[in-house]
Amino acid sequence: MAADGSLDVDTFTPVWTAGWQWPWAVVLALMLGGNFLLAADRPLLGTAVLFGGPALAVAGVRAVSAESAAVRRAAVEKIRATAAETVGVDPDDPSVYTLSGGRGSVVGLDAAKRYETTVLFVGESSVSVHDGEVNLLATSWRLADDAETLACDRIDEVTYSDGAVVVSLDDGTRRTYPSDSRPTDALAALAAASPSAAVV
Repeated sequence: MAADGSLDVDTFTPVWTAGWQWPWAVVLALMLGGNFLLAADRPLLGTAVLFGGPALAVAGVRAVSAESAAVRRAAVEKIRATAAETVGVDPDDPSVYTLSGGRGSVVGLDAAKRYETTVLFVGESSVSVHDGEVNLLATSWRLADDAETLACDRIDEVTYSDGAVVVSLDDGTRRTYPSDSRPTDALAALAAASPSAAVV
């Protein structure tokens, strides 16, 4: 079941957007402000744009830095809860693990624009995988409708490298799930469910 939703951000939308795209906001302000000052002979408007653009960018960067971590956590929890609901499992069940890896970084910000989020349900004989995404720029989250089930006896190796969990199957294929940090508990659960698998 596909699902999506919006995220609550306590910042005016243009300020939030300017924070994520602050280099472009500054460049655009310089170009437009300079044009009004030098070519259009509108000094007041040009000065307002020259100072207003960078000020908007600074306010946006501060807002994103202050709020992005909490907004991301809330979005990941929504994806986890929605995935758990589709399976009929309590989201706090110890068999549920959530992986999340960012992409689309911005200079000067610790957070990424988007986070690929994977929810794993590790059972005795299989692992159910649900993919989702947190989009901090667009303040939205999404859970894909196509879950995948991996039989535990098909898992040959589980590794964590280059910011992702890599599951190697017995047919030579791999599944890659981004994770910004090493998910020790999830790796241990996959190892316990697949005793023949090597965990690196």
